[in-house]
Amino acid sequence: MTQASPRSLPVPALHLPRTLFADGAIAALPAELAAVGVSRPLLVTDRGVFAAGLAARVMSACSDAFPMVVFDGVTENPLFADVDSGATLYRASRCDGVVALGGGSVIDTAKLIALLATNNGSAADYVGVPGVVHFAGAPLLAIPTTAGTGSEASPSAGIHPDATTASLGMNSRHLVPTVAILDPGLTRSLPPRLTAATGIDALSHCIEGLLSKKSVPLGNAIALDGIARVARCLRRAVRDGNDTEARAEMMLAAYAGGVAIGMGLGPAHAVALTCSDQGFPHGVLSGIGLVATLDGTARQSPEPVAAIARAFGLDASASLSEAIASLMRELGLPATLAELGYAASDVQRLAIAANASHFNLFAPMHPTPLEYAALLQSSLKRE
Repeated sequence: MTQASPRSLPVPALHLPRTLFADGAIAALPAELAAVGVSRPLLVTDRGVFAAGLAARVMSACSDAFPMVVFDGVTENPLFADVDSGATLYRASRCDGVVALGGGSVIDTAKLIALLATNNGSAADYVGVPGVVHFAGAPLLAIPTTAGTGSEASPSAGIHPDATTASLGMNSRHLVPTVAILDPGLTRSLPPRLTAATGIDALSHCIEGLLSKKSVPLGNAIALDGIARVARCLRRAVRDGNDTEARAEMMLAAYAGGVAIGMGLGPAHAVALTCSDQGFPHGVLSGIGLVATLDGTARQSPEPVAAIARAFGLDASASLSEAIASLMRELGLPATLAELGYAASDVQRLAIAANASHFNLFAPMHPTPLEYAALLQSSLKRE
């Protein structure tokens, strides 16, 4: 029997950044900048992070050796205009690298700014354009201040064309940050509701990545570990923001979710993306998407869902969907579109958009438009 050449075999791969994890890890930023050849970084952040004093801490860590140009114009649900403004400042200031300090909105924006540093055009030329030719961006060092999106470890970015349009995505190995600096101390000022929402976001990434048909064994192990950390520590982190151990565990869970994103997501994120046109937090929408879709996925893929339920601390007879809904409500979050206050004028249009979402590509369950409509109607139903 002829043995296949190693080159002919599809090798599952994860693209991970160089990762530092420790309380006080931002002290390593100057050495990491020097190691990747950055001397004049653009610091991408938002006004909330800046006002909280976290940007000052990062700039102080770098002192005068790495003078930073600050771009704090990232909005809560980032826009193409945010990316283009940041890229314009990067070029005008002759920067040679990007430091992202913030949550997923900031890091996703910084990914595109870094990409535009070495590629022509604007955000609209790349985001939501499948197969677009592009090259590696400028060095990007990501420092998350939330424990949710996992953007510091993922190959994806989501940006809104404008304030009233659902976000579009881009997926590329060139969007994985060069370095991820995980400093749990930076998340201690995160308020309880945002801690809860970002934690549910991390959970959604771990669950749907693990369920993906493009799963990678190492990624599966990391995702299961992230699910268990959320189950153990999210309540603690919400209850006491100064619980150092819980904050660290949730930061690791978020990173695990970012890794899991690289394997692909699913219908929960198709729902979240489709319903992202009214300014509601992505993490909450992702959790609502899980609640709406997991029972159907469990019927399609009972074994992986059972493994997730075990990692979540449930017995075999328990509904994972109901357990997540219960956790969200316990944390003060809505678990349905009705509880969220989402206003749906055309459910059929939403269902068609969800069915067409790229998030269905590797999902074990791809609902039809009719099935998506039923899922959405159920979540919109007021008790």
